[in-house]
Amino acid sequence: MLEDDFNDVLGKAIRGLSYDVSKLNLEPAKLQACLNGEFDAEIIQALAPELNLNTERLLNLPNYKPEVRIPDGIKTFVSPFGHLGVNAFIVENASHILIFDTGTNAQECIDYVSQFPEKEKHLFITHRHADHTACEAELRPYVNTSHLLKPGTKLEFGNLTLSTLDVAGHMIPASAYFINGLETPLCITGDAIFAGSAGGVSNQNYQLAQTNICKNLLTLPTETILLTGHGPTTSVGLELNHNPFF
Repeated sequence: MLEDDFNDVLGKAIRGLSYDVSKLNLEPAKLQACLNGEFDAEIIQALAPELNLNTERLLNLPNYKPEVRIPDGIKTFVSPFGHLGVNAFIVENASHILIFDTGTNAQECIDYVSQFPEKEKHLFITHRHADHTACEAELRPYVNTSHLLKPGTKLEFGNLTLSTLDVAGHMIPASAYFINGLETPLCITGDAIFAGSAGGVSNQNYQLAQTNICKNLLTLPTETILLTGHGPTTSVGLELNHNPFF
């Protein structure tokens, strides 16, 4: 199941662009029903081009089910938030455990990392919305360091190379973490992008978010796995082919 339905995408684009939907002279009841989640191809076809959304992708969004093979060394922890929860991740090798965000309940993560006292452990934050940082203080006794790293930082952890990318927009500051060294490159994106959607952004920062995603995430190798803050795992290639925002 995706984090956002077609109407969520419409709503985010309308808010981000401060678009006045009344100027399209659509039947108000049908328009409101569509924005409330009643699929209406005619309304979607009228709205999508005005909102710079890909019409075909938006019409097909209810059928989009990203399928990605997740390499060994990655663990996902889902804790309660919204309708699908919030994701936190571990990327691990023989010597290090890298934790990305905390979710709203870190006990499963703590139980896991406590099994490996010999490994260095580092916590990285993508952005400081409460659902991604709620357990930061709780996790600190179990990690060597805790950071929201600035874009442009590069670190090595054994065979893993971590580079930070600017994804400010949904929140400022915000960083994504691009990792090489596993069988497939991967990027932990926070709420910058979701499978078939993107994080909600105010009108003031909407263009900034779009620019950073296109410049810093969607230019990564197409096989790059995207570990997102909410919803299912996806990839750069899948989003280039299915995400109506891009």
